[in-house]
Amino acid sequence: MRVSFVDTHTHYAHKRFDSGRDEIVNSLVDVDVLAVIEAAIDFESNLKMKFICEKYSHVYMAVGCHPNCVGEMDDYKYQKIVELMGYSKVIAIGETGLDYAKNKSEQHIQIQKKWFERFVLLAINTNKPLIIHARESYDELIKILQGYELSECPGVIHCFSGNEKQAIELIEMGFYIGVNGMFTNMDMDSDVCQALKIIPLERVLLETDSPYLLPKGAKGKRNTSANLKFIVDKLAELRGESSENISRVVLENTKRVFTKIGL
Repeated sequence: MRVSFVDTHTHYAHKRFDSGRDEIVNSLVDVDVLAVIEAAIDFESNLKMKFICEKYSHVYMAVGCHPNCVGEMDDYKYQKIVELMGYSKVIAIGETGLDYAKNKSEQHIQIQKKWFERFVLLAINTNKPLIIHARESYDELIKILQGYELSECPGVIHCFSGNEKQAIELIEMGFYIGVNGMFTNMDMDSDVCQALKIIPLERVLLETDSPYLLPKGAKGKRNTSANLKFIVDKLAELRGESSENISRVVLENTKRVFTKIGL
């Protein structure tokens, strides 16, 4: 049975795709990728993504700023991001969140929290799903999110790297769990893999984080949406399910979260 995919987290605006971007993005239909969602990294990436979306009909975007880049944000840049909300292909807010892996200074943590909460409010006020980045910050991130009145489908936790308890807490809040190639290179007894074994399939989304996080078995050094099949097959092996069923259920999940794609 032929199955189709949506890559819910990509970075085709990244400079690593300056060579071969047209060929890669145009060929996605040949590997049954119906659509991809570009996620913001720094402020400038929001503007680059809009150009990409205008060029390719199957590319959509989320506006925001990665937690490791929020030190460059100010009110002017935030307003420019808000102005982008009028563009029809802006279907989510992100990526945004908390990342304590590289910089644990109290000053940087407070800056991350400030902008994370600002983007959470933007998502709530515009009724758009969040694409949330979390690393070494899950407990604090969950506590912050619990302070807001979120919608029934508030978004996705991109590149989930927490444990089973944290996954369940986030799912109970309405969030979906983003699964990419990271777990394929982990020990199957790791916290992440154990969580992915037990969470409801109805709460899983697929992503590549291209050009990052090349899944095990994929060739080359630059990840693309064509490698979603490796992620699905490894997840099927981990959970003891068929790749076809996972692909079918996850596609329906994607339609529920990102309704503006119109699949």
